[in-house]
Amino acid sequence: MFKLTIRKKLLLVSFLLLVVPIITLGLVTNKLSGDSTHALVQTGLKNNVRLAVEMLNALDKDVQKGVLTKEDAQNQLRVMLLGEQRADHTRPINKQIDLGENGYFFVLDEKGELLAHPLLEGQNIWDKQTADGTRYIQNMIKTAQSGGGFTYYDWPLPNSKKEASKLTYSELATSWGWIISAGSYMQDYDSGQRHILSVLLITLGICTAVGITLFTLFALHISRPIIRVADQAERVAKGDLSGEEIIVSNRDETGQLAVSFNSLTNSLRELAGNQLLSANALASSSKTLSSVITETTQAVNQTSHAIAEVAASNETQASSIEETSRAMEEMATGIQRIAITSTTAFEASFGTLKEAENGNELSNRSTVQMTAVSNTVGDLSGIIHQLGDRSQQIGQIVEVIQEISAQTNLLALNASIEAARAGENGRGFAVVASEIRKLAERSNDSATRVAELIEDIQSDIHDAVGSMQKGEHEVEVSVAAIRETGDAFTRILQATRSVVEQVEEASAAAEQMSASSQEIAAALQEMERVSSNTAGAAQNVSAATEEQLASMEEIASSAQKLSQMSEQMKQLANKFKM
Repeated sequence: MFKLTIRKKLLLVSFLLLVVPIITLGLVTNKLSGDSTHALVQTGLKNNVRLAVEMLNALDKDVQKGVLTKEDAQNQLRVMLLGEQRADHTRPINKQIDLGENGYFFVLDEKGELLAHPLLEGQNIWDKQTADGTRYIQNMIKTAQSGGGFTYYDWPLPNSKKEASKLTYSELATSWGWIISAGSYMQDYDSGQRHILSVLLITLGICTAVGITLFTLFALHISRPIIRVADQAERVAKGDLSGEEIIVSNRDETGQLAVSFNSLTNSLRELAGNQLLSANALASSSKTLSSVITETTQAVNQTSHAIAEVAASNETQASSIEETSRAMEEMATGIQRIAITSTTAFEASFGTLKEAENGNELSNRSTVQMTAVSNTVGDLSGIIHQLGDRSQQIGQIVEVIQEISAQTNLLALNASIEAARAGENGRGFAVVASEIRKLAERSNDSATRVAELIEDIQSDIHDAVGSMQKGEHEVEVSVAAIRETGDAFTRILQATRSVVEQVEEASAAAEQMSASSQEIAAALQEMERVSSNTAGAAQNVSAATEEQLASMEEIASSAQKLSQMSEQMKQLANKFKM
């Protein structure tokens, strides 16, 4: 398809703006001049014919007065209209009467005979007709008889066989019956129109040449800057931003276009450079983020293992507490039996010797049972001490978790700062860093709650240790009392009163031991509750750790995507040549 440039379009429009108005003006002027000339010809012919009719009427008056004969008057009119008849019966054309270069008068009668004519005088032309069969002489006579009018027809030129378009005005002079006609060839008047048309064509050529020259210069003035801008735009579209600025002296829209395009190129060059710098910074940040995520993931894994150990320790502690609780139940049962035995011994002290011997046997049993209770209390004291050590270990693990949470929070803060420096490109990374910081805070809160629970457990353990020490002391006292009771039973026969007193002391000690065993059972129940709370807290921390690990995986995925985006930005920026 044919492609028109701006210069060609301007030249085409300029040519049309020049040629179309001039051609239109020439055609309209030619038409108007033709119509005007035609009207003038008609007016001239009509006036000349009427003047000839007036001359005929004047001569007719002379004839009527007897000054002239009718024949002389008619000859005078022929001479005035044409000229003297020559020897060959032709007449000249009177040049003093302006009917055009080849125009002349001629006279017909109502039968079509030429009464006056330069060449055909005396001939009858009634049957003359045009090529299409129109009998124009008859029409001319009818028009004259109707008061006068114009007739158009083709007629040979004077002294030539060539026919030309002719216009004739005819009018009947009733006094003589003559039809006086004046005819002119249209070509005699077309020369002026042709001259005007020639002048118009010459003017058109000159104006077109000058206009095309001026418009060519103007088109070059407009198109050259646009072509330079288009060439530079094509290079920019291919990624070449190394071109020099376009310098245009025009102060119109084309100059403004060049200035604006220079600004656009500079902006693109600056944008490409900034994009490359941003891509490098983004790549560095993504690498740093990946390293931070790796370290955080390792720390979270360590925390998860530590929580698992805490949970295992809690399970062991719960099992130990359950065993201790069963032992305390057995001890309470034994203490209750001691109380019953002491009462029985107290009642039997007033019995017979046989009852005293039975009491001695029961005392020996009590001694064995109290020894077992003493051993059980010792074991329970060791377990409680071990539980205190385990709670301290859990406290150390919680401190590790708090340190990891603080480090994670610090890393998230650093990541947020790097994201803020990255601006719009780091907004997504800032959201991820904020989520990491929230998870770190949740981990820290969970660790704090676990630390508080551990402090409560340590406090309860401390109370339990005190109670166990007190119970151990009471058991030792009871053992000593029972032993003394056994000794008393060997001397029961000699000192019944002393035995009764010892039995009373044993009974009181048994009651005190029962109360102590109840306190120990309550302490063990509290320890079991605390252990359950610790296990629940460990489960919460483990769940939070799992959430943090999932978040770390999402952040790692985001960091990988961020790295891919930075690589794509580098590739896009490297496409530009600066």
